[in-house]
Amino acid sequence: MIGCWLLLGCAHLNGAAQNDSVVVPASLQYERPGVLNTVLLGGNYRDLWAIPVKLPVFHLKAKGFKVKELGGGNQTLSLQLTDAQGQPWVLRTVEKEVTKALPPLLAKTFVLSLVQQQVSGSHPYAPLVVAPLSKAVGVRGAEPVFYFIPDDPDFGEFRSQFAGTVCLLEQREAGESKTLNSEKALERIIDKGSARPEASSLLKARMLDLFIGDWDRHAGQWRWAERPGGLLQALPRDRDQAFFFTNGVLPRLFQAAALKYLVSFEDDLRNWRGITFKSWPFDRFFLSELDRSQWLHTLESMQASLTDSVLENAVRAMPPEIQARNGDRLLRQLKGRRDALTRTGMRYYHFLSGYVDVYGSDKDEEFVVTGSGDSVRVQVFALNGGQRGRQLYNRRFVREETRLLRLWAFHGNDKFSIAPGKSRFRFELNADDGDDEYATGGDKRVRRMSSRPARKVPVLLQPAASPASGQR
Repeated sequence: MIGCWLLLGCAHLNGAAQNDSVVVPASLQYERPGVLNTVLLGGNYRDLWAIPVKLPVFHLKAKGFKVKELGGGNQTLSLQLTDAQGQPWVLRTVEKEVTKALPPLLAKTFVLSLVQQQVSGSHPYAPLVVAPLSKAVGVRGAEPVFYFIPDDPDFGEFRSQFAGTVCLLEQREAGESKTLNSEKALERIIDKGSARPEASSLLKARMLDLFIGDWDRHAGQWRWAERPGGLLQALPRDRDQAFFFTNGVLPRLFQAAALKYLVSFEDDLRNWRGITFKSWPFDRFFLSELDRSQWLHTLESMQASLTDSVLENAVRAMPPEIQARNGDRLLRQLKGRRDALTRTGMRYYHFLSGYVDVYGSDKDEEFVVTGSGDSVRVQVFALNGGQRGRQLYNRRFVREETRLLRLWAFHGNDKFSIAPGKSRFRFELNADDGDDEYATGGDKRVRRMSSRPARKVPVLLQPAASPASGQR
């Protein structure tokens, strides 16, 4: 809630349709933190949270919406809505409530206040800037509008939870009628063998994450839309940590000791490892088919699209009151990161390419490796009655980028065909010890893993365990 004086204003607005705007701050609970609080937890974006801005007032029925159900995760309160055409929308609070994100015992201690104050490191108006940046580089995403929610009786049982809050309204999944969560997407890809990820559009979205400094891109923040040919297109949602910044002593200690991903938004991309850290397993799976030329083309195209005028217009999407305080700094940071995007993105490519996992599915497949020396090609084909069907994977690898290739065949009767010849690559063949066939040409650098592969879905949905786990 914003405060008692806003609730009074809310009561004044109730039933007064002629009042279509109000001047309010995003939150007042981060202002005047005290010297010790500021030193330990940081100044962060406390001033932006407390600046009153002019926002339109959201009247549920007048806007043509109906309440469907309550949503939200551990920190964000959200309301699922439908418009007059039955399309899904979401109304979610800008303010975060961290109580549910903590264990019950810690939620009753000083830790609750400590964690709640760290919300001030999130930029309250970041979604308004991210939307035009996404559009400029060709990443599908929401176009949110910020509203003040009055004490509106049309909210029914949810009236008290939303009255007096600042929320953003956005159309869910950019107008897609049906989407899958990441777990369902992995079931289609691995368990059923009926789909493959559309990696090129996902790469754009992930490099946009790097550009805006959004380090919290876990699997739960993606939806997947079905496309012709069995492809699944990734749709990002909830970029809550874009432009995250903290200058407190404790967060920096936490980052140095354990929370490697707690990276502040700066003028450059030097800490790209921290920004991408949580998504290493995700990226290793969904981006593994893209080679160096595809990464380079995507990054160069994105960098060229993020012109000075695009960045300036994006910053101007924030309320004027916020621009006056934060606009120049944010624009300078965006320009600096834009200039480093291709160079840094390719460093991440080389990091992921040190070793590469090539995944099959629970269906019958053939893994084919051709070439020798410093260059090999890996292809995966579906098998129909023992005969090759459609191609599922195709990538050429070079030794200067990749040392280890891990081929994962799960259930099913699979084949591994590695052309004879002296290769400088190491191979690990992972199968379920079923009726699989191996033709490896006696290559000593090919290792058949004796144990059954770990079950896929839970592992791939988890963030990385430590920075060392991404290296070989």
